Amino acid sequence: MSTQDTNPQQMQDFLENSQLSKTEANPLSVYMRTPQIYISLPSKGKYYSLGSIEMPINGELPVLSMSTRDELILKSPDALMNGQAVVDVIQHCIPSIKNAWEMPIVDLDTALISIRIASYGEQMGYSSTCPECKEFSEYEIDLRNFLASEIDLSKYEETIEFKDLKIKLKPQSYKSANATNLEVFEQQRLIAVVKDESLDSEQKQDKFNNIFQKMTSLTVNNVIGSIEYILLPDGTRVTNTGFIDEFITNSDRGVFEKIEKHQTLINEKMPTKTVKTTCPDCNKEYETPFTFDQSNFFASAS
Repeated sequence: MSTQDTNPQQMQDFLENSQLSKTEANPLSVYMRTPQIYISLPSKGKYYSLGSIEMPINGELPVLSMSTRDELILKSPDALMNGQAVVDVIQHCIPSIKNAWEMPIVDLDTALISIRIASYGEQMGYSSTCPECKEFSEYEIDLRNFLASEIDLSKYEETIEFKDLKIKLKPQSYKSANATNLEVFEQQRLIAVVKDESLDSEQKQDKFNNIFQKMTSLTVNNVIGSIEYILLPDGTRVTNTGFIDEFITNSDRGVFEKIEKHQTLINEKMPTKTVKTTCPDCNKEYETPFTFDQSNFFASAS
């Protein structure tokens, strides 16, 4: 709107309405979403960068139900694939989390499960095949059983000693984990394409070498991303990722192997969520892994 196209009264009305929009409380706010549940994050708010989270004094974060906008976001394959959908929905439904990319991976399941509970309730349909009689069964599970609020963070915080340095480790962030998954998926796709392409052996070898270099870079970046800080003998903490990158890149294999081995052990020791059930056909009691992916975890309830 330009002043040339507006008479004085219209301009006055426009300015008054603009001022009201900044100061007047929305009368519809009482009809908007309110917290449905409160959760404690397994990380207790650690590992987030400054400004990425606002932790309440009691440590309990309010969780709102999803809006129509959130449900539409989760139906976008591209947004799900690159992680942006998950980030947007977490920030919109758990407003205390300002930057979900910085969320340590140990908090991810708790955040997503809590949003589903707040949106659709505690019960969720689940299915499994009995290992005894091989019959397929469908039943309901209580998602509250999978809201982990306590976790042994010491598994992720090991301090590795290298010469006279102490290297403090931390859990991987969602941003780092998502980038890893995307890169692995892309390189696997490229490997399949190269195998099917009509290239001579030398051309194929060049492409495979390029893929190998990217996977090597990914592995190095994962190791760097798992370092919280490096403690020098004089007590100085080095947190600058550029300095840490240069150190890892130019150190002997020993320090890299120690950190990589730690990451492997952590992945092997990660607690698995299981569902205990009884087969309705043969009465066999058994446990089945509770797994979900973000594309159908919410779609199954909508």
